[in-house]
Amino acid sequence: MRSHTEPFEFHATLSHLDEGLEALHESVRKLREASGRSADDRNLMHFEIALAEIGANVLTHGRPAGTDPPVEYRLWLDDDTAHASFVDGGPPVEEVLSRAMPDQESEAGRGLPMARWLLDDLLYKRDGEVNRWRLVKRL
Repeated sequence: MRSHTEPFEFHATLSHLDEGLEALHESVRKLREASGRSADDRNLMHFEIALAEIGANVLTHGRPAGTDPPVEYRLWLDDDTAHASFVDGGPPVEEVLSRAMPDQESEAGRGLPMARWLLDDLLYKRDGEVNRWRLVKRL
């Protein structure tokens, strides 16, 4: 693995779940290539899993009912730390950073707690009428 010296940044406007998830995985593939990391880099795999979980939630729930506004996505690498951000116009998310893992019988609600565990930092803030998400993972 080589140390990252060249800047890496990826931007996309996401509007549908399937295409959005495809773009997220493609951005991580490009990050892996740009940074010289192997396909089995555990930290990058953890980042990708958390990114897909948060991205799926944002694309599924991050838009006001009856509307289809895009979600702005950005991925960048800074000093061997992966950062991603999502900005969506959906309703505020309640207790996002303190939500506990549901019990074993529950089939929903695992994504946010799992992402918090996989990442070094998961930040959420309501900024006016938009949600801002930031994911951070040291590679």
